[in-house]
Amino acid sequence: MISAVHGLFRTEGPAAVTFGRVSRETGVSRTTLYRHWSGPSELVADAWSQLVPPEQPAATDDLRADLVESFRRVRDAVESTTMRRSLPTFLAAALDDPVIADLHAAFVQDRRQPIVDRLAHARDAGAIDRDADLDLLVDLLSGPLFYRQLLRHQPTTDADVAALVDAVLAIAIATP
Repeated sequence: MISAVHGLFRTEGPAAVTFGRVSRETGVSRTTLYRHWSGPSELVADAWSQLVPPEQPAATDDLRADLVESFRRVRDAVESTTMRRSLPTFLAAALDDPVIADLHAAFVQDRRQPIVDRLAHARDAGAIDRDADLDLLVDLLSGPLFYRQLLRHQPTTDADVAALVDAVLAIAIATP
């Protein structure tokens, strides 16, 4: 069932997910769908939460390499066909639908927190300035990936990701 919803995300976007449509696509009755989800918003939320697993950045001695690898994976998720097709609609739905809004908040938090934690580890080890705003650093690292995809419709290369990490680390590195 979730795979059918992911297929609708990929081909038409989240707005195409209705119980009638999912029932036709999967052969599962609407009654069964209502037993598992109170409405299409909950089904969309469930399917969306499974679309991109939370990021688990490595915690090696090489912060730069860990961040480059993590943000390459973020870039790959943002530039995937499913995300390109569904993210704008999903973000718009989050403005009006409390179920989607809650899911969006949890989705973002679940994916940001491991990166914040990795940066906190680096800060505690003295690799990042003690006064660095870790949430802002994550914004500076992830924001351009979404901006380039959602607004400019431009891919981000591996070299772009590395340059982005280098630029952010240049302002965050602890100075003796």
